[in-house]
Amino acid sequence: MSKIILVTLPSSDRTTRYISTWAQLAIHNLKSKNFKLITLEKERAVKIVFESMVHKHAPTFIFLNGHGGSDLVCGQNNEILIQEGKNELILKGTISYALSCSSAKVLGPSAITAGATSYIGYKEDFIFFISSEKRTKPQEDKTAEMFLAPANQIVVSLVKGHTVAEAIDMTKKYFLKSIRRFVSSEASSEEREYMRYLLWDMRNLVYHGNPASKI
Repeated sequence: MSKIILVTLPSSDRTTRYISTWAQLAIHNLKSKNFKLITLEKERAVKIVFESMVHKHAPTFIFLNGHGGSDLVCGQNNEILIQEGKNELILKGTISYALSCSSAKVLGPSAITAGATSYIGYKEDFIFFISSEKRTKPQEDKTAEMFLAPANQIVVSLVKGHTVAEAIDMTKKYFLKSIRRFVSSEASSEEREYMRYLLWDMRNLVYHGNPASKI
């Protein structure tokens, strides 16, 4: 039986449009790897649909894209999908990865207490930059790629059968690969600023729960 992956792909502002575009690039080949992929795009990335799909399909892995806070993750138009103290039980038995700001600080530990297998996310804001010349074509934005390609390595690694701990390690190495581009006396001030925030994202990527879990 195919393992089921559920992905939220809101697109209600520039940030969510970017992260969802890059998430789609990361998941495009999942169907060929014996996974059943359920995507909740745009207006379907709302709480009532999300909860319904989780209850109906019992996904092994949930990939959340959207704005967030220390205790929550949002979907389309910043509608709260999951919030600590309200419905984190919905993650019970799953591995989840939230590409959103800060949710690993409070929601992550609470999800584990509620029975989630593993929760991957960022304990502070996830920060990325974009090129003003490519803002209408996020998939071609090389500036955004430096941040979003490493962030999506979590998904790529888990799909290949690696554990949560291994996926975290591989992702941090991917961030370092981006960072090394700017370790040079010839790097511009703008490029050195990118390096600072790549380090920030890398250091704030954490997991809670079982490090040996796999999807």
